[in-house]
Amino acid sequence: MTSPIERLAAILPTQRQRLAATLLLLTLTLAGSLALIAHQSRPSATSTGTGWLQVQRQPLENRLGLIGRIEAATRQTLTAPFDGLVQRLTITEGQRVDRDQLLLTLDTTQLDIQLRQALAELLKARRTVRDMQDWTHSDEVARARRAVTNAELNLNDTAARLADTRRLFERGIVARMEVEALEQQLRLQRLDLDASRTELRAAREKGQGESRQIAEMELANAQSRHDGLQALRDRRELRAPFAGIVLRPQKIEGTGSTTQIQAGQRVGQGTPLLELASLERLNATTRIEEADLHQLREGMPVQITGDGFDGLVLQGRVLAIGAQAIPSETYGSGSTYEVVVAIDPLSADQQQRVRLGMSARLAVVTYRTESGLAVPAEALRRDDDGTTFIIHRSDMHAPLQRTEVTTGRAVPQGVEVFGMEPGYVELPVP
Repeated sequence: MTSPIERLAAILPTQRQRLAATLLLLTLTLAGSLALIAHQSRPSATSTGTGWLQVQRQPLENRLGLIGRIEAATRQTLTAPFDGLVQRLTITEGQRVDRDQLLLTLDTTQLDIQLRQALAELLKARRTVRDMQDWTHSDEVARARRAVTNAELNLNDTAARLADTRRLFERGIVARMEVEALEQQLRLQRLDLDASRTELRAAREKGQGESRQIAEMELANAQSRHDGLQALRDRRELRAPFAGIVLRPQKIEGTGSTTQIQAGQRVGQGTPLLELASLERLNATTRIEEADLHQLREGMPVQITGDGFDGLVLQGRVLAIGAQAIPSETYGSGSTYEVVVAIDPLSADQQQRVRLGMSARLAVVTYRTESGLAVPAEALRRDDDGTTFIIHRSDMHAPLQRTEVTTGRAVPQGVEVFGMEPGYVELPVP
């Protein structure tokens, strides 16, 4: 039996016509085969115009994209602890420094003078308190005790002479004037004795009560003043409290721009000298519109990428969400809020690539489940009473089931659903 191509070739009169007919038949045959393959690759359809989609458990997540910048998590301004001169400067602006590295040294000439004065006051206060503690044997109490003793001796001597003079007066040997003079002297010496005894009691009380308390407080003040000055002198060498990069101090409002510190420059106490930005811990700061604010929560995981550190994917978490809206100069524009993302500690290699001020793309994972089911929105159906259901089967050979489901979040794969098992869902075929 001859093929259709051979029969057609026999009918055509010329060789060229035979060749054209052969190519035409081959093209028609190939087109038919492709149509058959395409028809077999489509989802199986029912007579009602529906198809089936396989649904399996898989990780589902939503991400919110934001644009921000890399900033130091810790910034510390180092100020001058006392008035003096910058004696030595060992670093330059923009230099990376290690923890406890020497930054600069201050001259302590004026501080040493104050320290010696404070030491002298401290020694005096110590001596006073020490005397108070053994006050009964102090020089002041001893002088008061000697004054009482002398007054008593003088009074006893005068009293004895007055008795002798009275006996002589009774015999008519001496005049009354001598008796009266001794009596007057005796009264004055009794007053002196009373005064000496009062001074002795006051001297003894001086080492107790409020006087001693005042002396102890003066000692405490002198000790604190000396220790404070000594602590300031110990800070004559400023060292880095953490590893970071040296920056110029930020401008203080109303003081104009800051100048770079130089050796030999006089600085006052509290003058900003350097600013140190930590490279051990970094943050990414960004802003979010109020319409998206409800999606964020503190602690949400974040992935950070950027053109400046291309190829690196940094991990972090939402650290803080601003409670106050950032003022906008555009009237009627929506409010924005600041968001701070804490970046996980970087390795030494990452610290070399990630620099302060770099732009960053933040992908905040607002929702994630490790094993969820999602179906296309067109697979969901509703009853007249509002019940949501799907047409479902466990495999292509199983019978159809009407399964009521609860919808969750919209995810890139479709709509998350609860209440169904993995299998196949019915889809309308366009």
